[in-house]
Amino acid sequence: MTVSMLQRFICLSRLASTLAVGIVIAAQPIAAAHAQGDATLGGLPLTPDSVVYDLQIVATVEAEQTWEKNDPEYPGRQWSTATGTQRYEIFTQLATDGRADPRNLLDHDLNTRLEAKTIHLARSAVRLMEAAGKSVKIPETPEEERALTLQMQREMIACEAQPVCYQEIQMRYAAIFAAMNYPEALEEDTVPGQYLYMLPFRGCKGRSRVTLELSIEGVRYNKSADDFVPFSEHREADTVDAFEGLPLCDRFLAVIDLKDQERGFYLENVFVPRPTGTTTYTELGHTSKKTEPQPMPPAAVDWLTAVLRQAAPSGSAESVQPLYLSLNGNSTWLGLWKGEAKVKMEWRFAPADNNNAQPKTP
Repeated sequence: MTVSMLQRFICLSRLASTLAVGIVIAAQPIAAAHAQGDATLGGLPLTPDSVVYDLQIVATVEAEQTWEKNDPEYPGRQWSTATGTQRYEIFTQLATDGRADPRNLLDHDLNTRLEAKTIHLARSAVRLMEAAGKSVKIPETPEEERALTLQMQREMIACEAQPVCYQEIQMRYAAIFAAMNYPEALEEDTVPGQYLYMLPFRGCKGRSRVTLELSIEGVRYNKSADDFVPFSEHREADTVDAFEGLPLCDRFLAVIDLKDQERGFYLENVFVPRPTGTTTYTELGHTSKKTEPQPMPPAAVDWLTAVLRQAAPSGSAESVQPLYLSLNGNSTWLGLWKGEAKVKMEWRFAPADNNNAQPKTP
């Protein structure tokens, strides 16, 4: 494999990872604009035509669970009961440049979705490069492909081994190389647009609060005591704005279908910041207390995403989800967990009050 082929392979591998995760679709172009200090949308400045949307999600979880274990090596009943409550409050912002696209970036069909994302990434990359004074087109011949590869290599060398610069260039060129499978990627669309892409932007507002309380009581076998002993565990957390190094909006991606007023809101995923709190455990008269990340029931969080994968722009929903994994996140004790989580959610996705423009229905 030649050097240029290897570099292209690395670029396309990075792009494939980005497309699979999805939510990072604009992260690399945005990073470059962040360094310049501009408010950005997909790497470009917000304009008077841009529309900022507020996303608000509030969800509650009420859970009950039992655990039983009969270990042939230590005959006897081991058991516990658990009750827990959690509340998630999320507020962030996304923005559209006002241009309606004929492709749904979050289409339920995988191939359709990948095509839309590939074309969107390529167009975003080209706009960024043109804004920097670089001329670029999708290669149509082996000679043009080699010329674009050399151009990429020169820009990588100019990065002088700066990792962020190096990765941004790889992502931009990977998008262009991937778009070779879609010759129309950089051409003007000939059909009316239907979908508004809602992307992270520089300066987006974000707030979150996650509260949690969990109590467990039961009996388990203690090897040191060679006996079945009672134990208790209590967890609690109240965590505000745990963004883990990224603006909260960078965790979200949405689409609005302008022709579907009932269920035209698509959200790629619901990111709930993981809370940090205290765990207090008591057994054999000894109590330990430590601060650590606290678990959230995967079934509950997954349900939030499933509901908002396509929904009305605002609404509410509730469900009862089975709990087959331990509420405290520790399933190493083995045994059988049974339980339910009552999950309720309210959400709203609407233009922010300080917009200068509103989306126009085609």
